[in-house]
Amino acid sequence: MTTPRPLNVRVDGLNYAGLEWGDPEGYPILCLHGWLDNALSFSVMAPYLNRYRLIALDLSGQGLSDHRSPDGTYHIWDDIPQLLAVIESMDLPSLAVLGHSRGAAIAVLLATALQARCSHLILLDGMLPSPVSSESAVEQFLQAQKDRQSLDARPPRLFPDIEAFVSARQRLGFSAQSARILARRALREVQGGWVLTHDPRLNHASAVKLSREMCAAFYEALTINTLALVADEGLRKRGGLSASLEAVKDIAGCTVEAVPGSHHTHMEEGASYVADRVAAFVG
Repeated sequence: MTTPRPLNVRVDGLNYAGLEWGDPEGYPILCLHGWLDNALSFSVMAPYLNRYRLIALDLSGQGLSDHRSPDGTYHIWDDIPQLLAVIESMDLPSLAVLGHSRGAAIAVLLATALQARCSHLILLDGMLPSPVSSESAVEQFLQAQKDRQSLDARPPRLFPDIEAFVSARQRLGFSAQSARILARRALREVQGGWVLTHDPRLNHASAVKLSREMCAAFYEALTINTLALVADEGLRKRGGLSASLEAVKDIAGCTVEAVPGSHHTHMEEGASYVADRVAAFVG
């Protein structure tokens, strides 16, 4: 595994930690990880993409990046202003944006905001969240308030050792290898064991979610070359997502391809295959 270069950028009072791999002068690819993952989720692919400047951030509230203020939220659009500022501070006039899972949803919004500055958009087993109907808006809103009110009632989860964390992640479908990779930025040692670094608010329901029409509007607004890689054993296996996967085709010029492996195939069995497809696409 290639040794990364640490990265820290402070914007709007928040520190964004991250990692860089590859050629510092290579074409930049900004990588956005999935829910409760971190920048290390791209470490397995990195050696296969060493001619690029691979930039992976811990999104706010995850990994080693700062948590948002007590009045803050973690909607998929909340990171966009800071990500735009990070890109500006790194002086990236043109870049590709790659996102996995929740990071793919954020990548869609970021690419929309970047407009022509984003040359390529790559979605790794992810897309905008499953849309909700207008009729469920009140229920969604009330669930968010309940989650918020219960925040202080739960003590932080304590793992006696790293292997306990690995076992917990395996029950969620991770391989032991990928769980151990993420552990270095997902855990913080405390007296008596290890606790998760992520902000518990990331487990909460969003107060507002996008409707089918809103998702379609974002997809139709994109004119960027887009590659959607869908894992054979990933999101397509989950019930109720077929319509969301189909909706990605609304992006003009979007190529949808199947890739072997699980939802985290980019850091497991499909890493080299996914990296080859990314390199062929970005050029």
